[in-house]
Amino acid sequence: MMIKPDKSIKMKEKYRRTFILLCAVSILSITFASGQILSIDQIKTEPVTVNTGFSFKLHSTVLNEDRTIMISLPDGYDGNTKKYPVLYMLDGQWGFNPTSQALGWLSYSYAETFPQTIVVGIHTPDKREDNLTPTHNIESNLGGGADRLYQFIKEELIPFIDKNYRTYNYRVLGGGSIAGVFVMHAFMTDPQLFNDYLAFSPSMWWDNGIMLNRTKDFLLKNPNIQNRLFFCVANEGPGMGVDSLAEILKKYSPKELIWKFDKYPEETHATSSYKGIWNGLKFLFTDWNYPLVDFGTEENLFSQHDSIIHGTNTHEIINLPDTILDRYSDFYLDSYGRILTLTKTDRALLFSGYQQPTVTLYPEAENRFFIHDTDVQNKFFLKGFDIQFEFIRDDLLVVTANKKIEYTAKKLKHPPVIKLSDDALDGFVGTYMPNDKTDNFRVTREGNILKLSREVFIANLYPITENRFFAFIEESSAEFEFINDESNNVAKMNIYDSGEQILDAKKIEK
Repeated sequence: MMIKPDKSIKMKEKYRRTFILLCAVSILSITFASGQILSIDQIKTEPVTVNTGFSFKLHSTVLNEDRTIMISLPDGYDGNTKKYPVLYMLDGQWGFNPTSQALGWLSYSYAETFPQTIVVGIHTPDKREDNLTPTHNIESNLGGGADRLYQFIKEELIPFIDKNYRTYNYRVLGGGSIAGVFVMHAFMTDPQLFNDYLAFSPSMWWDNGIMLNRTKDFLLKNPNIQNRLFFCVANEGPGMGVDSLAEILKKYSPKELIWKFDKYPEETHATSSYKGIWNGLKFLFTDWNYPLVDFGTEENLFSQHDSIIHGTNTHEIINLPDTILDRYSDFYLDSYGRILTLTKTDRALLFSGYQQPTVTLYPEAENRFFIHDTDVQNKFFLKGFDIQFEFIRDDLLVVTANKKIEYTAKKLKHPPVIKLSDDALDGFVGTYMPNDKTDNFRVTREGNILKLSREVFIANLYPITENRFFAFIEESSAEFEFINDESNNVAKMNIYDSGEQILDAKKIEK
């Protein structure tokens, strides 16, 4: 719910800032007037502590040694029950801090559309070639230990992290240079172990370019892989083999493999990882959706119903009459506090919600629907999940994943919604600047739904008249009225809370 700003508080804050500024000016004036510039030993200094996490020794039976592991937990981890994606960064002694800091900034500045993530740094000993490469190079007499390190990560490290931390079913593996070769080796060993892969200036020249041939063969033999791969190269020339890797992906990449190649001619081999971390994470996560399942606890379920008929992995689409689809089409509040929307479409239901993509729910029984596994993988970043929506009453919905109830949802009361034409909806699209000069509002269109976004929230707008909409914001309802100018074009937007106008915003661009 939007809160009307307190003008007296704003005025006090303005006077406080002015007072501080005047005091600072006065101090500077006295210092320069007396001709004295302080030396550093006259000032009390305090150390600057940058704490991105902690480290410990984890004994590995596979490696027969202790390995240093670094952990960075998201802000607020201890204050909730959420589960988080995990990024495993090789060469943690170099990449752990910049990765943790980049994720901290991105998950904050993207207003919750970029996921907070657990970072696990894996320290690599001095013999990096022996640890990180998949083949033994006869000329250098180095390499060949990647399979053992991979076994350690798969059989010991990941289970340890999953046991001790609240991890979401989504993993990323990253590394640069020789570690980038390990990333590509892991990708080809078992692409299902990690969802995403980050390779910064990978040394694809290793062992006479053997990994390039392996990549081509792997892509030809695995046309159905569904992953994301980001890799980059600096001003290192074709000898790195990264350009050749890009050419192989252009020719042989499966349709469901989403990949991106960045070139940084202004960077060196030593700096490409730093830039690649930032750009790679943005590529992987810019369309991240608030997890549909496996994200918390079941404490707030609206029903303890245990379905008898859900849980089959074999789905057959049936035809349902419009009367049944209309009965289920509505707004729902789920047990995580999210607003969900179900809309009737051609012989199915469309599902959407706050920070959720729009996907189709296909009917397989009169009261049960399912999400196609392709949408589960590509739009919800989940693998191996069979997700079903079952209505145990017209106003109560149970969502299950792999036969386990994940959350429930109940219908919300709201004003009657009308349908507007595409042309009418297009007229509201644009940027609106509020009269208090704070962050602009942005109205966009997705199908037959308008979306209102600002720095701190995203909400769907639902029409109740030709120029008036309502939105659910933090489980409360706000109304938005659009006003036309003399040319009958939308010129401004008024915002109401509990019937009282709290803000207006002028349309500044289409």
